[in-house]
Amino acid sequence: MPQPVRIFIADDHQVLVDGLISFFEKTEHIEVAGAANDGRTLLESIPATDPDIVLLDLNMPGMDGVAALEQIVKRFPKVRVIILSNYHQSGLIKSCAQKGAWGYQLKNGSMDDLLAAIDGVMAGKKQFADGEEEEVKEKPHFLDSFLQQYSLTNREVDIIRSICSELSSKEIASQLHISEFTVNTHRRNIMRKLNVRNAAGIINFAAQNKIV
Repeated sequence: MPQPVRIFIADDHQVLVDGLISFFEKTEHIEVAGAANDGRTLLESIPATDPDIVLLDLNMPGMDGVAALEQIVKRFPKVRVIILSNYHQSGLIKSCAQKGAWGYQLKNGSMDDLLAAIDGVMAGKKQFADGEEEEVKEKPHFLDSFLQQYSLTNREVDIIRSICSELSSKEIASQLHISEFTVNTHRRNIMRKLNVRNAAGIINFAAQNKIV
């Protein structure tokens, strides 16, 4: 039996990472080697996790995806990188290709497209998204069906996690670099979408759906 493809996921949206991990756990020929939310942790983790492919977000704190890509190509030449991005811009795609990426896939693409890209890269073929240049509208990507069902955004899920950590609106605002008014607006929207009346209802929903 052939060895599974070892995938490392690097993205600063934990809910997206969790969604990918959940999907790959059901895919026989893929094994999740590890995950990180920033470029520095990714680079530190590669020697121990020994991935075949890194799925790399371009916008991460500390060290962004472009800098991480350059370091991977330089320090770990056997590791192949597929960029995951919200932006379909020809100049950006070309730049990533020139810096050594093996693929570039849009976050609003289907999981079948992503699997095909992974299989293609493992077969030695570059995999870059086709189509017109555009900025992909923000919406949940690679998330479990319950997130799509409740129309929760990545930001709302971040706030749900913070509420479950018993952070106040002021603390959440500081952590996410947004205003306290914006946090309270998100709270009201979350309660409306989940049909709950208070923070306890949000926490109960999060526990039932394994968001935390």
